[in-house]
Amino acid sequence: MAPEYASALADAKFAEAAKILDAAVAACRPGDKEVLAQLLVNRGYCHHRVQLYRKALKDYEAALEAHPRSPLALYRKGQVLTAQKKFEDAKAAWSEALQCCNERCDAQLVVDINAALRDPQGVKAGLSALVAPQAPAVVFDGAASRAAAPQAEAPTANGQHKVATSAAPPAEAPSPEAVPPSTGRGGPASTSQPASPAASSSPAASPPRQHTQPPPAAKRTAPPQQPATPAARPPAGAGAGKGECDVEEVDCVAQQAARVAGGAGGAASSSGSGGQPDVQTMLNNSLAIQLAVTQINGGNIAEAEAILDKVISTSPRELGARVARGTARALRRDLQGAVDDFSVAIEVEPRYADSWKRRGQARSALGDHEAALVDLQKAIDLAPLFGGADTGASRAECYVEKGMIHQKLRDYRRACREMQQAVKLDPTNYQAWNVLGLCSTSQGNIRDGVRAYEKAVELNPKHKESWVNMGQALKEEGRTKEAERVLQRALALDPPDQPSVHVLRVLAQMEQQKGEHAAAIRILDRTLPVAEARDEQVIEVLYLRAICYHALGGVREAVHDYEECLNYIPKGGLANVSEETRQFQFLSFYQKDMALYMYHSLDRRAADFCPDSELPAVFKELWCKKGPPTAELISHYPPQKALPVSPPPLPPLPDMDKLRPLTQLADQLGVLLQNHHQGFLPNVRQQRAAGYAAMELGQALREVVAARRAGRQHWVRSEGSSGQGGSAGRHLFGWRDAMDIVVKWRQLAEPNDQVVWVDLLTRREFEQGFGSHTPMFSGQTKCVRYYMNFARALDLQRQVLLREGHAFDANNRTIPVDSPAQKEAIKGARTAEDMYLVIQQDSWVVVPIQSVARADHMMEGTRLTLVRVPKQPDAYEFSIRTPVTPPRWKDFDAELEAAFEGVLQAFEEGDLPKLAGRILTFCYYWYNFMPLARGTAAVGYTTMLSIFWAAGMPVTASIPKDYQVDWEAILAQHPDQFQAAVGSWLYPPAARGETAAAGNQTNGGSGTSKLVFPPLETLPPVGEVLATVRQRLIALNGEGFKRFV
Repeated sequence: MAPEYASALADAKFAEAAKILDAAVAACRPGDKEVLAQLLVNRGYCHHRVQLYRKALKDYEAALEAHPRSPLALYRKGQVLTAQKKFEDAKAAWSEALQCCNERCDAQLVVDINAALRDPQGVKAGLSALVAPQAPAVVFDGAASRAAAPQAEAPTANGQHKVATSAAPPAEAPSPEAVPPSTGRGGPASTSQPASPAASSSPAASPPRQHTQPPPAAKRTAPPQQPATPAARPPAGAGAGKGECDVEEVDCVAQQAARVAGGAGGAASSSGSGGQPDVQTMLNNSLAIQLAVTQINGGNIAEAEAILDKVISTSPRELGARVARGTARALRRDLQGAVDDFSVAIEVEPRYADSWKRRGQARSALGDHEAALVDLQKAIDLAPLFGGADTGASRAECYVEKGMIHQKLRDYRRACREMQQAVKLDPTNYQAWNVLGLCSTSQGNIRDGVRAYEKAVELNPKHKESWVNMGQALKEEGRTKEAERVLQRALALDPPDQPSVHVLRVLAQMEQQKGEHAAAIRILDRTLPVAEARDEQVIEVLYLRAICYHALGGVREAVHDYEECLNYIPKGGLANVSEETRQFQFLSFYQKDMALYMYHSLDRRAADFCPDSELPAVFKELWCKKGPPTAELISHYPPQKALPVSPPPLPPLPDMDKLRPLTQLADQLGVLLQNHHQGFLPNVRQQRAAGYAAMELGQALREVVAARRAGRQHWVRSEGSSGQGGSAGRHLFGWRDAMDIVVKWRQLAEPNDQVVWVDLLTRREFEQGFGSHTPMFSGQTKCVRYYMNFARALDLQRQVLLREGHAFDANNRTIPVDSPAQKEAIKGARTAEDMYLVIQQDSWVVVPIQSVARADHMMEGTRLTLVRVPKQPDAYEFSIRTPVTPPRWKDFDAELEAAFEGVLQAFEEGDLPKLAGRILTFCYYWYNFMPLARGTAAVGYTTMLSIFWAAGMPVTASIPKDYQVDWEAILAQHPDQFQAAVGSWLYPPAARGETAAAGNQTNGGSGTSKLVFPPLETLPPVGEVLATVRQRLIALNGEGFKRFV
């Protein structure tokens, strides 16, 4: 390797030398720190000589990491910083280098460092006047030029430097690195490609050197009447690393150069007269393009464009100038201008892959996706034709760009295929792994996405986007501790006083979803000043903090934030905000009034508190839809009273001695509600509320049963009952009163959730069938929580279609699917697309369920809906929809009334196995009914646990992993099927007719023997200890918590 390396340096083939050093660095043993440092310094020098400044700096930094305080690495680093006009930084590096010197250091190095410090712009600082920005044009004029600089060299086709004379062939300008948007590790690497037929290639913008001896005669230029044929050179930037925004070399193939030499030129670089350019013009163009590229790398885009405009005005088909100016235009977001320049470059030399790639990138940024995909594929096809070490990396970046386009088009499957090609070609491209993770998580494949993000941050630990994406994916999966750790890593990459608003908001949102509202507020207090200073996500941050204060009872603080959210206008105006952001403002209108309503109800009896019956139906409907207030609402709904100017003193706390054991048991039971499947975050506040609700309901049911056993009826107040519409008087305790207890606790735990009874929305909405909508997947995205049920739901749809012979369309008309061919296709359907191709249009089927109370009566269960998603390729939505209409309500009301009566009868009789079956029957119909806008599943399971506990056979089993109780009911057509599925793991021994030690009932399946639930009659009455709304908020917040109420 030594002779080749020495020869490359002697011939000024610095890119080739860097390639040799790449192999040496890769082969270096990790323990040889000094050797590695020297190799990195040498490679940095080569990068510096071809003006790849960022790569040079990276090498010097890596050398200093391997060998800290290396004087040579610090000196070279200062030279690069000087070339970038960072004179103060350069002086600091040289000063540190001088401090590191001692008597063992090379004496010449010490002299050079001192010289650089004395004259930061001198020769020892590494500058060259020939490429200085102050010289916008270089003109050689025959003898005058030779007299002025008789030994100045111009680079030639094979990377050698030769004496610059008027007879010298022109040197081609290097191609700037990339066009935004970036698709590689900091920017796409250039592609190996054929170069302009007008010019030979050179090391990228390498400054001409002064030689004391002329080059060998064999390397001299040919006389002007016989232009030399440039030789093919090694591929551009072969060993110079990938992904930087510095300049890469442009290859020039011998065949194209020969066309110029043979007089076929004028195509690539013609003068204004249209003929072949003279050698002097070609040389001047080459030097001007080199200077322009230097300006681009230094960020001086306007200066670069001015130089390139002058070149193109005289040589409009100069390939290097077109590519360089296209890049400059793209950098300042003149994307159409960039496309125009790259188009001319492609016309000049259609085999130049880099022009196709750059035009594809520019077209992608313009939104011209189809044309961009064509260009990028052309670049992929052309790149291998000319070989080169960077061909795979360049093709990989084209695949990355294609993947990002498909991601924008929501064609996530195809995007994933493109990204898999990218990482196969270049497994070190961290951005490719990051986008692969994004494509995977967009399909709902969270684990695959996280693995891709992990690979991205392994390759580049400082790539913040990958850390943020991974944190969000872990949060969606429910791995909250890991998500917090990863998001904190992302924050650590920000300056301490300028943290990412988005990352902080995600962290706060995760705390809020876990029920840790106070922790969320602390994060948001830190976030809001930064957001306001940047005018970034202010509405979102204000709304999130408002709902946290609202849940805790901090109404004054919540109202303030709701008002700020409502009135905030971003600098760009409301017309430019997203639909989601506008919804936060609309919701603030409703939430503010909800908060005021709660404030004015703090000292009311919780049993009489009923938002469903007391708030106007149109208000609740618009709140559920997250739409703007309508004229109907404003004209009929008087807003809530404002807060008093001075808050009254806080009343005493509840009896804490009685509350503590209730809270401990509430938390213990609440944990049993946790679903152990991806997407379900453990919400401690909602779990505590469920525990309190279970105890209160259980105690109420014991009172009802005691009255029945005594031969009495149990009457309750109608005020506060959703079923009685808030009327005065009394009524018999029924199934809806039981569910009201649980629903109210759920409403208090998270007041920003629209947990409302559907029949108490507007009559218009009720009759139209307002109800739940739960996709198993939508478009090409698997729903993280519910996709696990897809195969069973599709099989159920198949059963219904084969039995009924038809589906229904959006207008409730039948769609026949009863032909033999259709039946065979239905039997063989394995995907939603398969099924859609049979039915041929959007459709739904209703799952019939059997009534237990009424023999031979079939009820309408859930609807399995299959629709095609518009404006997305190969995209379908498969979901359950449950429209709640008056006839359906009446049907389920009758069934639930009968089922609840069955529960009370078995309870009264003390027949525990019979009672267990009837509890599950009642909950089966509740789940299929879905009478709440949201929260039906949690309310149903809380009720189930409550009745078992009230009967003296508390459930201690956790929900099995990857199991959802409500879906077991939804996908069963008879309550017996539900009982068989759920009872097998949930039933305590007494429910099976077995005996167990009192107070220590454990389940036959996945029970937790440590859980002990004492008889409810031994506990203080929850309805008395926590009689008011205020006391319930205090209990939910926890002892020792800052009091808002």
